[in-house]
Amino acid sequence: MPRRSRWPAHILLLATVAALLGGPTAVRPAALAADPSASDPFAPAPGRRPAAQAPARAPAAAPAAFRISGGGYGHGVGMGQYGAYGMALRGRSAAAIVGFYYGGAAARRVALPAAIRVGVLQAPRDPSTGGRLTRVLVRGLRLPGHRSTGTIAAGGIGKRHQAMAKGLPANVTYAVRPDRGGVSVFAGSKRVFGPTLAGTGVRIRYQEGMRLPALLSMPQAGRTLRWGRLEVSLVRERSAFRLRAVVVMAFNTYLRGLAEMPSSWPAKALQAQAIAGRSYALATVRKAGQHRARSRWDGCDCGVYASVRDQNWIGWSKEAGPSGGRWVAAVRATGSLAVVWRGRLVQAFYSSSSGGHTAAATTWGGPSLPWLPARADPDDAVRGHNPNHRWTVVRSAANVSAALRRYHVGTVVGLRVSLADGSGRARSVQVRGTARSVTLAGGTFRSLLRLKSTRFRIAPVATG
Repeated sequence: MPRRSRWPAHILLLATVAALLGGPTAVRPAALAADPSASDPFAPAPGRRPAAQAPARAPAAAPAAFRISGGGYGHGVGMGQYGAYGMALRGRSAAAIVGFYYGGAAARRVALPAAIRVGVLQAPRDPSTGGRLTRVLVRGLRLPGHRSTGTIAAGGIGKRHQAMAKGLPANVTYAVRPDRGGVSVFAGSKRVFGPTLAGTGVRIRYQEGMRLPALLSMPQAGRTLRWGRLEVSLVRERSAFRLRAVVVMAFNTYLRGLAEMPSSWPAKALQAQAIAGRSYALATVRKAGQHRARSRWDGCDCGVYASVRDQNWIGWSKEAGPSGGRWVAAVRATGSLAVVWRGRLVQAFYSSSSGGHTAAATTWGGPSLPWLPARADPDDAVRGHNPNHRWTVVRSAANVSAALRRYHVGTVVGLRVSLADGSGRARSVQVRGTARSVTLAGGTFRSLLRLKSTRFRIAPVATG
């Protein structure tokens, strides 16, 4: 789910899809939606304005710990994925799920770009080293169902402005590196392609136009590519050349690699996810273009990032993974459907679990948007099968004090939600310490304490 400087993250972890969504267990169709009469400890009473958490009765001594009781996982804006799961189990259609979460919006057919640029690696960071990106490693792999290991091809513009191309055997790890003002491909210390014209990059083909196609492994990014082509370009940081890598592929092919919902979930939930994911990507591209921050050395030159900064795209391993065919079927079944509210394309944000109540767009400090309303989400619990519907953590006072050390409050002796919004999410948290007191934004507190959401309440745990 999307994370950008203005818009908070989809808070789904990258490691595995199951961990990403809190490890959902299989739910039999007989287990229908959450009990809509279940009490919600976080939401304000009907007709009452959002208020601060009432100050807890002061313990006899400074608390030894704090009990934080919360609900949900992620920012809670837009579609709740567990809620979509619960609605699908009740037999609701993908269109009904979309309409419920996006303020009555409809799933409508829209015009899609022929291709989308997906930023996989950026110059500021090589995931394998933590430093700047000075090389891009690639390796061709055998495509399932093919006897041959296949080939890959490097192409670019040569020093004399001529087109260059060369086939390269698979099962060899190649390093694409800056070289003599351009870019070259190396196998070990041997240059096997390049250098390209100064300031230009290289294209790596592994499927398009290949007689013996292959998969392309990108070990630094932890991704394997099946579709499209890889573009590795140069970017200058002061006097040094860095690299960035972008996959260019058909728009709906991009969706096949989204790892935002387990492929084993009900078909209608998967279809709703495909519609939301398509809508988010299309709205993002229409707003920012396909070459975001191209002129900046730390920009991606892409339409969407492959990470949760936009949507978690893992490439071939999604469709080739467990039940991956079901996810591909959902993408195909929804064609060019996107979320449209009264003729307007919606940037369809979503997160794992709303905790029983979605958040409005105002939770991020922006204006109210009718297609991103705050509303009760009774299907979020999925009859007890959502591990993140309700959660509790206990953090010692020492642990909390260490997490907040940058604010120089000393030992934390008091915490309370000083302002909550209409969905019960903390907008601000008052921190009382032995050195000073501060008020933090709810999102900041959540990040520092590594909480699942901002929908929480805090109680002191007395010493002894």
